[in-house]
Amino acid sequence: MESKLDALLAAYSAGNTSRRELERATGLWFGEILSEMAFRHLPLPRVDTRVHFNEAQRRLFERVFG
Repeated sequence: MESKLDALLAAYSAGNTSRRELERATGLWFGEILSEMAFRHLPLPRVDTRVHFNEAQRRLFERVFG
């Protein structure tokens, strides 16, 4: 299980799998996932939150950060 967990955590860290998919596959809660990632010195995945913005929020984001 450990090598499978290593692979799943590495995939999550690289942004290739979602947190929910990882939780389903491992049975770990988010805090446990963070602990396991820290133990393996894996960085948190980068998330592009702009895809979750509505049009008004996207315009504001572009005005402030664009």
